[in-house]
Amino acid sequence: MPLSLASAVTVAGVIVSLSALLLWLRLRLYRADAGVLEDDAQFDLEVYEPMSRLLAEEEFRFLEAQPGARPEISAKLRAARRDVFRLYLRDLAHDFHRLHAAARALVTESPAEHSDLVGLLIRQQVTFWALLMGVEMRLALAPLGFIKVDARALLGSFEGMRAALAQAGLPAAA
Repeated sequence: MPLSLASAVTVAGVIVSLSALLLWLRLRLYRADAGVLEDDAQFDLEVYEPMSRLLAEEEFRFLEAQPGARPEISAKLRAARRDVFRLYLRDLAHDFHRLHAAARALVTESPAEHSDLVGLLIRQQVTFWALLMGVEMRLALAPLGFIKVDARALLGSFEGMRAALAQAGLPAAA
């Protein structure tokens, strides 16, 4: 009996470790893809509005209720939509990183005027990446069928930083 418990704990540890490694690699991909903020760059969160519908359960239930619907069709659609959702996440992370880089540049150029932004930038970055990691973990578990993926908090974090920076006078954040 103790041997099987030890084996189960070992297997669970390996699974958790591999999951953490894959998550870390995915988040590194998000960061490595970020570019420089152009002077005329604008961030419109409406671009990310389809994220709220991509994984909406109502659409899958509608498909499954249709005559001739097969589970494999629904499974393929769910997988394809998760892939599209991840593309939106990548773009959102890219925009966040560009906005954050512009804010860091603003803070370093005028430390006295915007010194209060340093704490905000650190909090927003930690919050955004933690929320992004949570969404990625839910996406990884979504095929099991009991995890709902929702990006509203992530979008809210992005909007909160954008609004705070616009209020501080960063023109590109408007």
